[in-house]
Order: sequence, then structure tokens, then C-alpha cells
Amino acid sequence: MVYRLKYLLLTAALFLAFTPKAQAQEFLAAVQVNAAKENISQSDKQIFQTLQQEVQQFINNRKWTETSFAPNERIRVSFFFNIESINERNEIKSSLQFQVTRPVFGSMYTSTLLSFTDEDCYFTYREFDPLDYQENQNLSDLTSLIAFYLNIALGIEFDSFAENGGSPYFAKAQNIVNTMGTTIGWMQTDGKGMRNRFYLSESFNNPRFAPIHTLYYQYHRSGMDQLHEDPAAGRAAITESLEALEDFNRSVPNSMIQKVFFQTKWPELVEIYKGGNSAEKTSILKLLGNLDPSNGQRYDKIRS
Repeated sequence: MVYRLKYLLLTAALFLAFTPKAQAQEFLAAVQVNAAKENISQSDKQIFQTLQQEVQQFINNRKWTETSFAPNERIRVSFFFNIESINERNEIKSSLQFQVTRPVFGSMYTSTLLSFTDEDCYFTYREFDPLDYQENQNLSDLTSLIAFYLNIALGIEFDSFAENGGSPYFAKAQNIVNTMGTTIGWMQTDGKGMRNRFYLSESFNNPRFAPIHTLYYQYHRSGMDQLHEDPAAGRAAITESLEALEDFNRSVPNSMIQKVFFQTKWPELVEIYKGGNSAEKTSILKLLGNLDPSNGQRYDKIRS
């Protein structure tokens, strides 16, 4: 009996040793497709319910990198498609609200890394058609769109843990922009100014915008991840990361990527600095007033 037990334990150990470890996919995505417009028929609304399910499964069940992720390390992203129209050829026009969040070390809090609204999403979708993606190819406007934003998410996530850690993924996002060429929604000149996919990718890949990568790292790794242990030191590190942005702000005023950063971060900054002393509040309000004047009134809540 003892011999048999030892044999079973040895067999189990060998099985575990030579069985490949399960590797969780990178993303835990929440996808919502809103098709409430009056011009969208009830039958088309059923198509969009299927689309929602298939896009979520496509993101969550696919391996997007060579990096191993534990289940609790999966990157949380959300895609909210607001459908504008669909025609008889199943060509769809939509806007997209995309968000990436990251856990803060030692807490139950999650920090939003990016919140971005894309007003020009055009793609074709036929119900139950399989979704697939290959690098350097456009198999589908929909999956190329999804892959673009997932690579942006990977880039920002890795940047927040290691300085310039996200560079390979930002390069992949840029490659998708290049592959899509003059397709609507991907062009440099699409009538939407500089708030589009082209300039989002450009901002993360152009060496001129290197301070933004440093900001993402220092703000999150040196600042946010320290708040649980020493709130004052965490706030000081966040302030230092923002102060380092002043030279960049002078050389590249009103850059799209800086506006996107603060549009994402202003609610978080308000909550962080509410806990500061009077001198901290005065100092940070002056700094934020210079870096992000458009949200000046919102930052006044720091005083409360």
C-alpha cells in the first residue's frame, strides 16, 4: 500500500513537471455594443448582440504576446461601441470609447491608464463570420481596429511598470496604421484634427514625445504604487513626474497626447491631492493650471 502511494505521488510529480503550465491570455476585456439608434432595425440589433459576444471572446481567448500572464495579471480593457448606422452591405459606422486600467500595488484601487474616444470607426461585420487577425495584413477592418487598441493598451501597461517597456507594442500599433493606409479613420488628414488613431500612434512612437513614456512610468511605478505604504511620498513622486513635464509642455504646447493624459487622469489627481496639506495643494494647483488649463475648474475640487 505504501509502495503504491509512493508510486502515485511520484507519477503525479512527474506529470506536473513535464506538463506545460497553463498561460492565461493577456486581456480581461469588457465589450459593449450599443445599437439604440432609431434607424437601426430590430433584426440588425440581434446582429450587434452577436458582435458584442464575439468581439469579447476574440480578445479574451486569443494570445496576443509571447509574455506569460497569470490570471490575476490580465490587463483590463473596455470597448464601448456606439453604433451610428449599418447598411445593406453590413458596413457599419460607429464611435468607440476605449479604456485601459491597471491595479495599484497594495490596494484594491485601479488606475485608469487611458480613456480615449474614437469617433471614426468603420468596419464590415456579418453575423457569425469568424474573427481573425494576422500581423502585417488587414484581414478585417474590425479586427485591425481591435488589434490597434490592444497594442496601445499593452504599450501603456508595460510603460507603467518599466521605462519604455511598451515600445515594441507601440511599434506594432504604428505598423497597423501603416498597413491600413488611406482607409477611413486611419489617415493623417481625416477632418478630425489631431485626435485620431494616426496621431495617437504617432505620439507614442515619435522620439520627440519621449517624456510621455517617462511620465507613465514615474507617475505609476514611483507614485501610485507607493501610495499605500506612504501617501505623502507617493504624492511627492507623482508631483515630481508632472514637474518633469513642464519642459515638454513648453517645447510641444497643447500636444494631443498630453491632453489625452490629463483628460484621463484629472479625476484621479483630484482624489490624490485632496489628501495633501495646504502647501501641497497650492503648489499642485499652480502646476496643473500650467499643464492642463482646460480642466482648471475641475482641479479646484482639490481644495475641498
